[in-house]
Amino acid sequence: MTDDVAGKTTLSRRNMLQLGAGALGAASGLAPFAVGAQAPALKTVKPGVLTAACTGDMPLTSLRDGKPIGTDLEMLGRIAERLGLKLEVQIVAFPAVVEAVQSGRADWFGGNFAWTPPRSQIMLLTDAVFYTSKFAIMRQSEPYKDSVSVADFAGRTIGSGVGYAFVPDMKKVTAAKEVKLYDGIDSCMRDIIAGRLDFAVLDAPVIDYMIQQNALALKQVPIVYDEAFPLLTRKNNAIWAMYGQNPDLYDAVNAGVAWLWKTGQIKEILGKYGITSPAYLEPVQPSPRLTIDRDASGATIGPFAHKARDFSSIFG
Repeated sequence: MTDDVAGKTTLSRRNMLQLGAGALGAASGLAPFAVGAQAPALKTVKPGVLTAACTGDMPLTSLRDGKPIGTDLEMLGRIAERLGLKLEVQIVAFPAVVEAVQSGRADWFGGNFAWTPPRSQIMLLTDAVFYTSKFAIMRQSEPYKDSVSVADFAGRTIGSGVGYAFVPDMKKVTAAKEVKLYDGIDSCMRDIIAGRLDFAVLDAPVIDYMIQQNALALKQVPIVYDEAFPLLTRKNNAIWAMYGQNPDLYDAVNAGVAWLWKTGQIKEILGKYGITSPAYLEPVQPSPRLTIDRDASGATIGPFAHKARDFSSIFG
């Protein structure tokens, strides 16, 4: 996903396929929530409704016949049901969803949204819902099968979308012939198919789905980690963003994330949408969040530090 230091990127994420473990913690100091099956009363943008803003990129988030579909919305829907909330989805361009959550006009934003230190300073970020490695998109005719390295980009054209978190590292690949940035996924993909671009790095789950649905003569190959290009090659935490001034709702949803992990529902839901690689379930180690927005016990620190409410009884 794209990087957003202040919630104001310029990337328009039109989807060419818009088809209609971490626990919150047993950290000490959690404020108790009354045990029982009754859903808690939670403040939301719209009473009784969990408003989800997303970009509509399948297999992560979309609407079909007016109903939420995709990995992240299916996960969120199961949590919302436990919390006694109706799920409503707004599909808009990426800068708008970030700004909506940051300003409190939406409750939630997700869909392979990578954790970064700047983002943790402007929104509350849940524990990871899955983990994503970096993959290079290329034509099937390319010789790479099991892996590709930054060194393989030498003399070749590489590309991505404007505002993606790893673009600064991509621009450091001085051996590359050219770095091209695109305003949308579809235009970038068309250039790879047409041979105008050799390699691209985008949202791996989205691209896998696009290749599968359209029988494109493309493939994704894992990029070997290179400490000189950590943003371009390291694994990421895919998290959900929530309004920073509503910690109760955040704590409740984060407890729901822990429940999904504990009960194996994350693996089930990812698999339903063809995301079956074990790598999506393997945590990033060591956690990059320590001392930034998490302490060693897993508690939230930083600008949104608060005494977490324990909603685990709702997900018993």
